[in-house]
Amino acid sequence: MKTILIFSTFLISVYAQGPGVSIFEQSRNGIRDEENKISKQAEKLFQDGKLLGLEATSQLIKSPVAIKLELPVAHKNALTPSQVAERAKVSGYRVGWAYLCNSCDNWHINLAGGYAITDNGILGTCSHVINMDNKKMRKGGLIAVDHSGKVYPVTSILANDKKIDGALIKIDAKTTHLPLNDQIAPGDSAFCLSRPLKQGQYFSQGIVNRFYWNNDKRGDDPNSIKALGMLKLNVSSRWAPGSSGSAVLDTFGNAIGHVATISTMDNGASRKNNEKGRTLITLHSATPARAMMALARLPEDLD
Repeated sequence: MKTILIFSTFLISVYAQGPGVSIFEQSRNGIRDEENKISKQAEKLFQDGKLLGLEATSQLIKSPVAIKLELPVAHKNALTPSQVAERAKVSGYRVGWAYLCNSCDNWHINLAGGYAITDNGILGTCSHVINMDNKKMRKGGLIAVDHSGKVYPVTSILANDKKIDGALIKIDAKTTHLPLNDQIAPGDSAFCLSRPLKQGQYFSQGIVNRFYWNNDKRGDDPNSIKALGMLKLNVSSRWAPGSSGSAVLDTFGNAIGHVATISTMDNGASRKNNEKGRTLITLHSATPARAMMALARLPEDLD
């Protein structure tokens, strides 16, 4: 009986995934090799003069160069969860910084998430993902890495809003887009493929919990940029640090928002004795698609 059980366990471990399903190399050496490959590509881009310098990038962060965008129409055909995962994979990017620090001559990377919203290289991500830390960087630039590990230099920043926690960036590549969709409601499915705490290819399914305002000083127009900076979306999909900027998708494969923050609420415990409260709920907050659509349409509003 023992032999049969051991043999059965062996078979399950070998055939635990369907045909064509990749297995992420989560080992320490696997993560290190992946990061080294990205760093080497980024260094080559810098040597070839293809990375925007820190000064140019800093200027774009402060003053983005807006262009008119034609946003794709939202998909209407429902997908299976595995199909949503595949769409998230091919449309998703790791976005952030490749840089030389002040302490050594090795290239470093600090990446989070992003996603294509058009087929010509426009990516959405968080504003806080592209923000700079000048104190620890002496050379470098923004990069985007596709699901195959290919590194692209970010060539422009089209929009950046800290209150919305949204940014639009440009890479010179043909991309598989996720249309933005703001026509959702509590109870609708919500999916997320991201890299929480360096856990690669982590896919989760939840639901839309609610939309909420996080500030009442938003003016009279609920669709203004000011108001949309205070509109947030809670979903029950899972994420953690490292997931920021990754798309949150609906069952049709549209982006209904992107990962912004994660926070916990506790029972208060005894503040007098400096005790840490017991966590009662974890809130996953996203920047909603409506806010990103408004950023994309800013040039139209300026006409």
